[in-house]
Amino acid sequence: MRGRERVESVRRSTRASELGAFLRSRRTLLRPGEVGLPAEGARRTSGLRREEMARLAGVSEGYYVRLEQGRAPHPSPSVLGALARALRLSDAERDHLFALAEEVRPESGPEVLASGARRMLELLAPPTAAYVIDRRSDVLVWNDSAAALFGHLVDGPRRPNNVRYVFTDPRAKELFVDWADIASDSVAHLRAAAGHRPDDPELNALVAELHEASPEFRRLWPTRELRRKVSGRKELNHPTAGRMSLDYEVLHAPQAPGQRLVAYTAPPGTPSHSALGGYPSRCGK
Repeated sequence: MRGRERVESVRRSTRASELGAFLRSRRTLLRPGEVGLPAEGARRTSGLRREEMARLAGVSEGYYVRLEQGRAPHPSPSVLGALARALRLSDAERDHLFALAEEVRPESGPEVLASGARRMLELLAPPTAAYVIDRRSDVLVWNDSAAALFGHLVDGPRRPNNVRYVFTDPRAKELFVDWADIASDSVAHLRAAAGHRPDDPELNALVAELHEASPEFRRLWPTRELRRKVSGRKELNHPTAGRMSLDYEVLHAPQAPGQRLVAYTAPPGTPSHSALGGYPSRCGK
């Protein structure tokens, strides 16, 4: 087998294995009663049996077993849709399943900041704190308000990464009042990225690094939980500004698949808005 063919074979195998692991993780979360099946007999493991899952999805048991083992032929869109319905997947989980099954060439090298993403950042009115992240949660660009809120953006020797910050920087646990929820969100975002690029060497290196460094990450990563949050509120305990309650919005950057702008604001007249207003919002990197 020539080098290019060998690389392609490994890539397909990686995707198939991850797809199988994802199916297995979601099957074990379902209870028979949730899908109209009687809970009869002793079950050695939690969740549905493989034969039950195959029956619900309308595929043969042998084919479903091979899917979970990463040995089945590439599933068709109709099979993926049937699996998603049978597993009661959320929209984010369904997207993840289809992403794992697609033949998408992985990106190579550092991601380039799209001009549209930078323009979105520059258009934000002060005192909004904002930054742009890529699929791996690398922070590509930020404004000064964001740098004042999140110290890791400016004090490291390499490109800042939000997931690395959450799990390896002690300041993160001090800053985020609801750190456990932030940690779960961070892993869910990274897991979704793995669905689009399961053979991305930089992503895999980051996951390996976090496995080594953080027991919390090691516990959360195998759950394969996915979340899609486009807005919400975060409570911060800032070392100089004190307690802050900030609303956030997540916007997809135009013409930049995978890049997202995250903006933090507070209602005018509130102490949190006044604290943000103390920082200039000049774009920096």
